[in-house]
Amino acid sequence: MTDRKSRAAVVLAGLLALSPIIPASAAMGPPQRPGQPATQALEDLPTNTLLSRGVAAFKAADYATARDHFRILAQRENPTAETLLGTMTAKGQGAAKDDAIAAAWYLRAARRGYAPAQLALADAFARGRGVPQDTARAHTLAKAAASQGLPGAAQLASRLGPERYAMLAGGRP
Repeated sequence: MTDRKSRAAVVLAGLLALSPIIPASAAMGPPQRPGQPATQALEDLPTNTLLSRGVAAFKAADYATARDHFRILAQRENPTAETLLGTMTAKGQGAAKDDAIAAAWYLRAARRGYAPAQLALADAFARGRGVPQDTARAHTLAKAAASQGLPGAAQLASRLGPERYAMLAGGRP
C-alpha cells in the first residue's frame, strides 16, 4: 500500500472510529406512531442521529445520502462531518472530485482543532493538492494532529519532516 493510501486509510479509520457507536435500531429513530409523518426532516434530527446515519450511508457506499447528512452537520459546524465531506470530495464520492473544495472542508475542521482534518490538510499542503504546496505548514499541521494523539500522526510528523514532504511532492530536499 502506498504512503498516500496508508495515510488516507488512517484518516478514514480514525474518522469512523471517532463517530458515535449507536446500534442500528437506535440510529433509525423511534418506532413510527400512528398519525406521525412517515419521515422526519433531516434538519430536525439530533446531531448524533445524523452522524450515525451519515456514517452508515457512507459505509454502504450511498454517498448521496451520506453527503446530505454531512452537509447538515457541517452547517452546525461539526468537524467530523466537515472532514468526511473533504474526504468524499477528494475521492469523488457523491460529487465531482475536487481537491480545492476538499482542502476547504479540511481547513474548516482543522481550524476547530480536529486532528483528522489537520492530518488530511497536512497531506494536501505537502502535495500541493487543492492548495499551494507549503511543506512548513504541512509539517506544522501533522505535528498538531500528533499532539492530540491521532494514531499514525506522530509517526508521519517525524518520518515526513519538511524535507521529506518536498521529496514526496517531486521537489528537492
